[in-house]
Amino acid sequence: MRNVTQAGAFGASNAARPGDVLEYRITFTNVGVAAMSNLVINDMTPAYTVFVSAACGAPLPANLTTCTITAPAANVSGAVRWQFLGSLASALSGVVTYQVRVQ
Repeated sequence: MRNVTQAGAFGASNAARPGDVLEYRITFTNVGVAAMSNLVINDMTPAYTVFVSAACGAPLPANLTTCTITAPAANVSGAVRWQFLGSLASALSGVVTYQVRVQ
């Protein structure tokens, strides 16, 4: 997580004030020996925050062709979901991100 408002770097903890925007980064890796398909990543906005935006990492790893995001409306809390089409080869990884505002 990093505090975007205070121009913070990614780290395990950050200080935040009401109104600050925090960005979460999720790294995914295929640690198996075969390609995986039907990749879905789920997360929730943390307590005392509301959703701002979400993004798929760019570029997508090879053979992942599409990333679809399902998320709450702006300024609402809830589930964030990234769904990928294609396959993720063994040992490849990627990143997704989302931002929230502290209430």
